[in-house]
Amino acid sequence: MSDIGIDFPFWLTAGFFVVVGWYVSVPAIVVLGLVGCFVDMARGWRVAAFGTAALLSAPFVVYAVLTINDNAKYKRLRAEMHRTLDHDETVTGLALPAGSDIDFTDKSQTQIGLVRLPVVTDIRGAQVTGTLEWQYFSHLWWSTLAGDQIVGGFPCVAGFITFDNDGAVYECELAAAHTFLGFTLPPGTKVTRDADQAHWNLHLPDNAGLVIPALAATAPPGTTLRVTHNGRLESAASGNGATMVVRGVPLNCMNLYVRGDRVVAALKEPFAVAGEMRPADTGVSIDLTTGDVALAGKNWWLSE
Repeated sequence: MSDIGIDFPFWLTAGFFVVVGWYVSVPAIVVLGLVGCFVDMARGWRVAAFGTAALLSAPFVVYAVLTINDNAKYKRLRAEMHRTLDHDETVTGLALPAGSDIDFTDKSQTQIGLVRLPVVTDIRGAQVTGTLEWQYFSHLWWSTLAGDQIVGGFPCVAGFITFDNDGAVYECELAAAHTFLGFTLPPGTKVTRDADQAHWNLHLPDNAGLVIPALAATAPPGTTLRVTHNGRLESAASGNGATMVVRGVPLNCMNLYVRGDRVVAALKEPFAVAGEMRPADTGVSIDLTTGDVALAGKNWWLSE
């Protein structure tokens, strides 16, 4: 435990509690003022009543002054970091329509943080509506597509979309079937590019599966496939633990991994491995070339 303490002046602590306990101190100020004005008493007591009321009022006066000052600073800062366009204008490389309400991330107004768009606007090849928000850490734009449309080669459904400054899509939901990385993705699939730009996550809709040629298997609806940028499947995950049959083996695709020429996952139901019946949840490894099935090693889900 640290023995370093912070000692505040008594007057500051007292003022703090007067303001925080306003529901007691304000009535007390009023009562003292009324007493000083209307009660027949010695001059000394009258001065004491007015003095006490004034003393209790002082923290509120200070608080009001500080609040007014903070509001003035906020308004100045907002004026420096905010603009509303009165005509069509290109701002930091974005062609924006008149009426656009812009919040910048800096006083020099070199980076847009948020735009409230008055009309449907073309931003990097996407027709978006509502707000356009810049994500500082990922360097991506978040917005809402005004309707189903092709963006960056993807047939995206109206709604949430993420794209970069070059118009490359990082997340959208497919409005129609689309062939991508060797997979024929059904409508409703959500495609998401990883921050490393080397992987994609393909989240299947709840009403359609997906044929995976490399496994000669079909991923069940609702499965998320993690795929490299050149189309190599690395893993499949299904939150409901649906069954994926690979080389005749019923696997639980809650955690299914493709490592080289082998698939590693847990059995969904009892199955014979090496001539012995194994219970569900047993980790197994399937050779995609020969179809041989073997027991997976200990902590197989952690292995690379």
